[in-house]
Amino acid sequence: MVECGCGMSLNRPLESVAERRVLVIGGGIGGIQAALDCAALGLPVTLIEEGPSVGGVMAQLDKTFPTNDCAMCILSPRLLEISRNPAIELVTCSRVLQIEGEAGDFRVVIHRRPRYVNISACTGCGECTRVCPVKMPDPYNQGLNQTKAIHLPFPQAVPLAAIINPQVCRFFQGKKCGACIKVCPAGAINLQEQPEEWTLRAGAVIFAAGIQAASAAHIPHRDHPDVVTSLEFERMLSATGPYAGKLCRPSDSRPPEKIAFIQCVGSRDPRLGANYCSSVCCTASLKEAVMATEISGGGLQTAIFYMDLRIPGKGFERYLQQAEQHGVRLVRSRVAEVVPRLQGGIDVHFTDAQGASCIETFDLVVLAVGLKTPSLWSTLANKWGLALNAFGFIAASPVQPVQTSRPGVFVCGAAREPMDISETVTSASAAAAAASQLLGIIPRRRKSDVQPRQPAAIPDFPVRIGVFLCHCGTNIAGVLDLTTLAASLRHLDGVVHVEEKLFACSLESTKQIAEVIQTKGLNRIVVAACTPRTHEPVFREVVSSVGLNPGYVVMANVREQCAWVHQRERAQAMEKAGQLVAMTVEQAKNLPPILSQSFPIIPQALIIGGGVAGMSAALNLADQGYQCYLIEKSPCLGGIANSLHSLLEGTRPQEFVQQLSSLVLGHPNIKVYANAEVVGLKGHCGQFRSQVRWRTPVGCEELQLEHGVIIAATGGREFKPDNRYFYGEDPRVVTQLELEAQIRSDSLTLGKTPAIVMIQCVGSREPEHPYCSRVCCATAIKNAMLLLQQRPLADIAVLYRDIRAYGFKEEHYVKAKEQGVRFLPYAAQRPPRVIARRHRALLVEVWDELLEREVQLQADLVVLSAGIEPGADTAQVAQLLGVQRTPEGFFLEAHQKLKPVEAASEGIFICGLAHSPRSLPETVLQAQAAAAGAARILSQPAFASGEYFATIRSPNCRRCLSCLAICPFGAVSLGEKGRPTIHVELCRGCGLCAAQCPAQAISMSRLTEPELEAQIHGSFFALDREKHA
Repeated sequence: MVECGCGMSLNRPLESVAERRVLVIGGGIGGIQAALDCAALGLPVTLIEEGPSVGGVMAQLDKTFPTNDCAMCILSPRLLEISRNPAIELVTCSRVLQIEGEAGDFRVVIHRRPRYVNISACTGCGECTRVCPVKMPDPYNQGLNQTKAIHLPFPQAVPLAAIINPQVCRFFQGKKCGACIKVCPAGAINLQEQPEEWTLRAGAVIFAAGIQAASAAHIPHRDHPDVVTSLEFERMLSATGPYAGKLCRPSDSRPPEKIAFIQCVGSRDPRLGANYCSSVCCTASLKEAVMATEISGGGLQTAIFYMDLRIPGKGFERYLQQAEQHGVRLVRSRVAEVVPRLQGGIDVHFTDAQGASCIETFDLVVLAVGLKTPSLWSTLANKWGLALNAFGFIAASPVQPVQTSRPGVFVCGAAREPMDISETVTSASAAAAAASQLLGIIPRRRKSDVQPRQPAAIPDFPVRIGVFLCHCGTNIAGVLDLTTLAASLRHLDGVVHVEEKLFACSLESTKQIAEVIQTKGLNRIVVAACTPRTHEPVFREVVSSVGLNPGYVVMANVREQCAWVHQRERAQAMEKAGQLVAMTVEQAKNLPPILSQSFPIIPQALIIGGGVAGMSAALNLADQGYQCYLIEKSPCLGGIANSLHSLLEGTRPQEFVQQLSSLVLGHPNIKVYANAEVVGLKGHCGQFRSQVRWRTPVGCEELQLEHGVIIAATGGREFKPDNRYFYGEDPRVVTQLELEAQIRSDSLTLGKTPAIVMIQCVGSREPEHPYCSRVCCATAIKNAMLLLQQRPLADIAVLYRDIRAYGFKEEHYVKAKEQGVRFLPYAAQRPPRVIARRHRALLVEVWDELLEREVQLQADLVVLSAGIEPGADTAQVAQLLGVQRTPEGFFLEAHQKLKPVEAASEGIFICGLAHSPRSLPETVLQAQAAAAGAARILSQPAFASGEYFATIRSPNCRRCLSCLAICPFGAVSLGEKGRPTIHVELCRGCGLCAAQCPAQAISMSRLTEPELEAQIHGSFFALDREKHA
């Protein structure tokens, strides 16, 4: 550790490491991501989960916000990775009792309670559950239905093994039974199993234990069946839930016509010791309201009762607009109580924005419960030597957000602060990067270390096709008649096996598919399921494990392309599904194997941008032993952080930035190029070649740098609100960043009792900038409190649309109000007006919704909370790297939830303000997560060429060189006799050259004309069969 002048320690490599194993505590999505990242970085991992399966709360969600992806569909590939990764030891039903020792040499005492089922023997057949006579509330479905005393946790559970609840099992109540033992074909049940304790050695610990939903027991009439929590409602919506995805009231199974969502239950409530915002409740209610409307088929009325709508994330504002288009009603209010009516329905008593008392009747009420820490944590934290904050969460450094008070123990996800899946995944990767950084340089793996086991090969011909139809719960089977579809597919030429699967991606199903391939000699596999973007790697791994080339599996996306888009057009959906699967069968017949080539990886990184994000990523990678090139266009490092006076938490970031800069500039593995910019890029993941223009005191120098990965951290800038509110015309109108600079330099020219008005959402949440800039509310609160420290008699008013003080920022919001800062709401349709008067104070006019009249405020200073825009060169860098941007101009990630810092182009990572508006701590998290992703690639000795690439048929080539001119990746060069040559390792398979070639001399692998013609033939064949049915 290196002490920073601000009283914080920066994570640095240990001089001595006795054990490199990383212990990850908690098997939710945070723990899963941390474990996978650590394993990918070459560190052995032990993953401890207290429950019977990994997956956490995400496994119980129906959809994810804001993409509306099926939560289990995007989680299940990660569950399978955990089960199959040889570097990860998974230990369930276990708890850490004690952590002794020090960083690099911890001794951890682990307690495992009996499961009473042998995991390695259990096949998950479910026979035991079928015969068990004892019923109990199903914990997976939040007690909304019944399961048995012995049961599988959920269909896709990992490990897929039953568990016995001794609290209800007849045997443990002293009664005779043993029915499960008699029917178990594997002899996996052991009712005599005893608890175990053992000691594990680890070099670092990652605490990812997550948190739990707050109790709603304090709400009167909470026990009414039609008053449910948000997590219960998730299970009600889910295709695998108690109602099979059909929306109905628990009291009478009738479909509801009106649903109320009540926010801040167990959050923002000092009476409950929860004076913080749980950050996810508003987005969850928006998503659930939209999903409920879609499931209902139209006509459903939904209303969200809220105090502040807190959705300060990337793309969240667009989702809000979509929700309003779905008819979701937003009611700013304070709910007093919910009261069941004798004749049915629930009355919601609330006070509206104008202060009027109202009552409205609903069929179903959903309580958006907050997040809280388990009471056990305080005991464990004391044992482990970890500091907690005032609310019982693991305390972490503001500028090193994964670092706890104990060196070598890191924290990620909602254990540190309430956060959503995307932020959890980011912080988990950051924790893995910090653990790898702490444990020092890990030797790069040799190619021989990563060679997979080669099973006996299956003959490629004659073609024997197996088709597997996935129900995806009821996501697909609720719309498509898969049994009828399967019957028709059996008649297709070359198809020798057709089978339906409840969840094709589950551990049990993938094992069964592998067995069927071997027993029936299948050599082409068609999976009709969901998107290949997330699931194709799963099935490729399955076929590879039994000796089949991964190129011989192909997916038909009947979920997104049929079941979801044609929910109310079932006949057309069936016809389309038949066409899609038949086309895919024909495609499978003609697919060639994937014959990839290996190319060495250059173990160096290029980081574009020398702000906090770029420096943090560079330092992390350098400490792991990788050479880094840090490119900064300005003369000095630090970026926009150089303009900050303090953080909301009270930390002064200047000292952190200076310490970080000093470590970066003095690191032997980091070469800094200030006054430089990247002007050219060639190559691909593992072998990039960048052209850098470096302006030195003696002139301009052109550099050629080779590296394996790129991290784009080009930063952002404050929006300049020219011609608005007299900004730029009157010196008394400034932005928050300009105010902060004046506070820092003590150059404010205000009297002892100044009147100050702050206006929020200037350059945010408006047509030109239709997104929330995330930091503006916190900045206004921070600067208001700083002003009161200097001028206690100041009169400060903040004009806002929603105060988005998410997480622990709520505590500072409350303190600001207690110190006298006034917060006045305004509507987007009636923004404030500023009137400039010579030799007199400014006049600010705002419509007060509570008083329903215009209010005039005199102001000696007007402060505009200007939003954040992408950096000036973001578009240029994006074009150079081939990275897509959002409509707002920020870099676009590969997947918002599970790949939040990866670009779609492999080997390129994004972080900081170039990704989206975020605070300094959040920027550090993203930078470390990007470093983890980069290190995953750099730690490998080689990479395989892409599946899709172009080839030139020489006899047809006219040497017109149109392919050379159009290729954006420099993959085409002149070969012998002036003939163009395509370099496979550089080609990204975009197909531009094939489309441009006038002689049709260029073909695309796995997209050849015969393959495409076969698919077209398949579509007509499906239509013909439908006609003859």
